[in-house]
Amino acid sequence: MRKHFCAMLLLALPACEDPTLNLGASISSSGVSVVPSVSGRAGGMTVAVSP
Repeated sequence: MRKHFCAMLLLALPACEDPTLNLGASISSSGVSVVPSVSGRAGGMTVAVSP
């Protein structure tokens, strides 16, 4: 799944304006969780992708 996400990211990145990488981190009693997402504007709309 990680390979598909990386491939999709590389294909979609040139089409986006203002691409950003976000890291949603949370800390709980079970440990640390990080959920990355990529967002940007494409065709006047904001698009966000996360695995």
